[in-house]
Amino acid sequence: MKIVLHLFCCKTPTHALMCFTCNMKKSSVNCMKISYCAIDENYCLSEVISSTVGDCVTLGKSLNPINITKSCSSTCPGSGYTSGDFVVTIQCCQHTLCNIFSNDGGLQGSSLVLGLSVLFSLLYTLVRPGA
Repeated sequence: MKIVLHLFCCKTPTHALMCFTCNMKKSSVNCMKISYCAIDENYCLSEVISSTVGDCVTLGKSLNPINITKSCSSTCPGSGYTSGDFVVTIQCCQHTLCNIFSNDGGLQGSSLVLGLSVLFSLLYTLVRPGA
């Protein structure tokens, strides 16, 4: 009876969300670090900053430098904004490793890419020196 009461009255810890994280990278290809989020961080974010100066477009992809930041967050700050010569696009999602794609043309939607990135990240964690 005590076990049943414990299950109903006490919260059990839940698994933390996992997101890809990086700071100011030029492509999603360079943004494959997997991080566990804090228990109050329910969102994975992707923030893409692109320049509107000298806009040159080839095959639908901007040739201007792009900076990508991915992180965990407790809030979703919105879809983005324009600031001077820069356009900031923000994407939020709430599933493990859902922020793999950022509209930079670097990674296209592929289950293979997602699967391989998770596999290599886990293998690195298991075999890294000093682990």
